[in-house]
Amino acid sequence: MANAMLCVFEGARTEKQIFENIKKTFFRDSSVICTVYYGTDIYQLWKELEEDEFLDLTEVLRERNPNNEQALAERTRDDFSEVHLFFDYDGHATLANDEIISKMLALFNNETEHGKLYVSYPMIEAIKDIPANFISHTVPAKQNIHYKKILEKSPYQNLRLLSHAQWKKIIEANLEKAIAITSDDRPTQASIFTKQKEDYIDPKGEVSVLSGIPFFIIDYFEDYTQHLSSQETP
Repeated sequence: MANAMLCVFEGARTEKQIFENIKKTFFRDSSVICTVYYGTDIYQLWKELEEDEFLDLTEVLRERNPNNEQALAERTRDDFSEVHLFFDYDGHATLANDEIISKMLALFNNETEHGKLYVSYPMIEAIKDIPANFISHTVPAKQNIHYKKILEKSPYQNLRLLSHAQWKKIIEANLEKAIAITSDDRPTQASIFTKQKEDYIDPKGEVSVLSGIPFFIIDYFEDYTQHLSSQETP
């Protein structure tokens, strides 16, 4: 198996901006990272996978658009040592279903096997949404609140230019909040979703705003602060 990482994103715009910055900030050699875009929500991806239990994820992605086909040319799942998936909770989507999220998190729970899924609540733009009351900050779970429009005044608008200091704040704020939500010093994507369901989605019709991206960095690097420091330009 090759020493390469496949990163699967729901969309191609905001996600691309974020990950280009992540590669520059955290990875000295980003040439082994292959990024592809699914193009629609997590619920549609589950529908495709459910219809064929032997379906190769790379084949699903290859068929989505010509850019994926080029990125994955002559590659199969075995060509990647790790697979990471980044999707939105997106509770107002047509196919939205919390049972599907649970199944996806159970299936995609190991980056060296089927892959590891990171969910953002309510969507990828949550990485910009860190107000002073972040610990208690929630938004409606099942309504289209035009979340992107709400965040137009966020200080994190240019995701390509996130600084080391901004990354540190984003990561630590999301980790602190996830620990508070789960009462677990090492929260997992599954434990976060369980508490989202129990404490916010089911009783209140809300999600506690949380980005999935910082947890990829936390999981990948044993000491992410060290990697921030090592990549900083002298």
